[in-house]
Amino acid sequence: MATIFRFVLSCLIALSIPIGSSATDNVEHRKRLSKHYCLEKPEGQGLFPAVMLVSGCNGFDSKFMKARYDRVQSLLVESGFVTLRVNYLAARNVSTCWPEVPPEEVAGDIRIAAEHLRQKPFVKQGAINVLGWSWGGAGALLAIGHTDSREPAPIDAVVAYYPSCFYMQRWDSEVPVLVLVGAIDNIAPFSDCEKLFGKLSKPHKVIIRVYDNAHHCFDNSDLPAEMKKDFGTIGYNKTAAESAWSEVINFLRK
Repeated sequence: MATIFRFVLSCLIALSIPIGSSATDNVEHRKRLSKHYCLEKPEGQGLFPAVMLVSGCNGFDSKFMKARYDRVQSLLVESGFVTLRVNYLAARNVSTCWPEVPPEEVAGDIRIAAEHLRQKPFVKQGAINVLGWSWGGAGALLAIGHTDSREPAPIDAVVAYYPSCFYMQRWDSEVPVLVLVGAIDNIAPFSDCEKLFGKLSKPHKVIIRVYDNAHHCFDNSDLPAEMKKDFGTIGYNKTAAESAWSEVINFLRK
């Protein structure tokens, strides 16, 4: 079933990308997206580095991930970062990414949100970053990638938890990237991203951490160690989660 899902999804994405590229660049869409920004900042005037948060396929209100997103946003603010949620689902009034929101459209929303942050007087220029999970991680990678139709978004670093790379035919970037994946992830298997990263012109820009015995959503302490779903297996791995979070903070503080 997972193989069929991935094949059908890749076909839908291929058909949707030209539409998505223009859909995320109009005034009305920008207004809808901005209505759902959730910005939090440390006390004081700044200047503060910023992190855009981009959810997985089921959004910030996901049954399994909502509390995790809330905790991450709070921890980042406590660590001195401005945070902004890029809610690509709410902007389109849909509850799931598939098949309504191709990753290319997520990338467009990230670009718009980055421009929004650049205008804030308390945000440090040159320190606007993205933290994305799964579908959101894929969108973040696309946002900083070179394409024939657009320039990379004005983003300074990307962290991607278990990004969905299977549909990306080619990708390259000069932006620093940290990728955090589980070795036994059968929803967004790292082998898809590994093929992509093997063709980079500047491979030293991408740091990859693969965690043993870690499933999709391994960073979410609200989950049991293993939970089988129709679309694959999710589960928490304490050792991997703690190691990954340490990597995230160190990477974003550089």
